[in-house]
Amino acid sequence: MKYKNKIYLLVAFLIFSACEIKWDMNVEFNEDFSGKYSIKLLINEELQLYALDIGEESSIGSLNDIITELPDGFGSSIFQEDAYLGILVRNNFANITELEEQFELLKSNENTALLLLPIEDIEFQNNDEEFRVYGSFGELFDTENEIINQSGYDNVFDGNLGFKVPGDITKPNVDDIIENTIIFEADGVTSKTFELISENNKPLNPQSIAVAFVVLIAVYFFVRQLRKTK
Repeated sequence: MKYKNKIYLLVAFLIFSACEIKWDMNVEFNEDFSGKYSIKLLINEELQLYALDIGEESSIGSLNDIITELPDGFGSSIFQEDAYLGILVRNNFANITELEEQFELLKSNENTALLLLPIEDIEFQNNDEEFRVYGSFGELFDTENEIINQSGYDNVFDGNLGFKVPGDITKPNVDDIIENTIIFEADGVTSKTFELISENNKPLNPQSIAVAFVVLIAVYFFVRQLRKTK
């Protein structure tokens, strides 16, 4: 069963039931673009029971099955949060390439692919001038189906994707950026794109060069004057 087919199988049940999913993913980059990330997936009791019921008919199982099939190197735990049963998965990466490889590894398995539930596509670009993250959230629900539309989508899916990056964030143009972090929201109803651009800190920019030049001149004249006094 393909990744998308698996998602649609779960979503078909979500719409006509009281099932709810909460998804929260946070990626934090260091100055050298190593970093860490965590993924939190919460489901209510109805969806947990459904996942167990269909376990005999497909390879999609419970949250415990996700943990069982996680590749080596991933940390994980199951927890309870109010009326939701949750799973927390976390990992570190040495560079952007390793991060991308880890995401592909998760998507290669039907159960662990659920950890990247709403992400249709995600890419990273880094050069001397800027760091860019861009991609899209998929449309999880069949919004063209009139019967499903009548049932509504409120409170079925709540998703957040957050990035903490080095440098100066230039896009999106948000007035209040806390701790250099941008959060994108996914609702499962519409296909949305997301993009973050951060200007890399460049120590040898024109302003810093000018300041350094002035400092060197000042030091030169100070040393020269000091020698004259001797």
